[in-house]
Amino acid sequence: MTRALLAWEGGAGRGHLLHLRAVAEALGGRFAFDAALCRMEHAAEIAPVCDVVVQGAALYDREPRRRGPGAVGAATWGEFMGDMGFGDAEVLRVQIGWWIEAMKARRAELVVADFAPCAQLAARALGLPVIVTGVGYAVPPPDLDAFPVFLTDRTARLHDEAAMVAAVNAAGAAFGLAPIDRLAAVYRADVALARTLPMLDPYDGLRAEPPLPPLADVPDAPSAGEGDEVFAYFSTTERNDPALMEAICDLGAPVRLFLPGADDALAAQLEARGVLVERAPVPVDLIARRSRLALHAGQHGALCMALACGLPQAAAPQHLEQLYHARRAQEAGVLTLLPRGERDPAALRAILRAALADEDAAKRARALAHELRPLFGDARAAIRSRLSTLRG
Repeated sequence: MTRALLAWEGGAGRGHLLHLRAVAEALGGRFAFDAALCRMEHAAEIAPVCDVVVQGAALYDREPRRRGPGAVGAATWGEFMGDMGFGDAEVLRVQIGWWIEAMKARRAELVVADFAPCAQLAARALGLPVIVTGVGYAVPPPDLDAFPVFLTDRTARLHDEAAMVAAVNAAGAAFGLAPIDRLAAVYRADVALARTLPMLDPYDGLRAEPPLPPLADVPDAPSAGEGDEVFAYFSTTERNDPALMEAICDLGAPVRLFLPGADDALAAQLEARGVLVERAPVPVDLIARRSRLALHAGQHGALCMALACGLPQAAAPQHLEQLYHARRAQEAGVLTLLPRGERDPAALRAILRAALADEDAAKRARALAHELRPLFGDARAAIRSRLSTLRG
């Protein structure tokens, strides 16, 4: 059977693997899959569709000016690429070379990439077809002259896109890659499967094809406004915030917390304070029926799920992508942003209690859920339609 490689190169969170798995499942029995992942803690999410899952080459933040006093926030996706090393031809040469050898070793004839730009370049060097998938934020259109600014209060640039283009071309020349003329061209693919809602898409109106439905569970019906619980989803660093973890223990409402990968000690501490800790995903219909408020870090999937459920939300973003998505929902009047770095549990608790009591936000959330419902659609059918021209 024809082999395909699922590639994940940067970022964190299980959503990357769920996007890759969705493509693998949509391709059905046409390919045998292997996966190379930059992080292995959620490898079990993708193992059922793969023969082999291995640790892959990773892109990581190399830019010290993003941290500490006076830190400069990334303004564009191009800035983020610069932070990952796209201004350094040697970093790119090593990264692309690793992926080329991995593709040869697994005899891949197709590459599916989620946040894996060097894997995309490697596939092109080998003449392999490429599917790129992920949230809209991380699947930019390849014909952009320059990456647009995400947030108007973050406009400072640390990296020059022309210099990064030169670095990509210098690295790619060693592998016979044709030169690119713009940084966004790194993301050229045979099939692009950006998955998001227009209200959350920083490239809305700039894509050749509209985005596909987001990767999010959708209830049979949105909330009727009768729930009383807080549904919380903490999947990465938010669980390491002592003020936030303390704040959720005394909200005056039942708290149901999905905490994937939680250790027993942490779960026991939370349960002793009255928090219901869930180790497995909670059925979305139960969330819609029982919840009054959704609390998360601004993860795209969690935010979209809460939009589909018609729930008002609160978010504690841990990085720029989460902040961007949270602000879009805030602008729609359905999300409360928690202040970054707040160390007083009482202050966070007061904000969350106010969000719980905000009936206007709850009404807006229910109305928005009905408005957005047609955009969630049948994602699997839409993916299969886009993939129908692939050989294999």
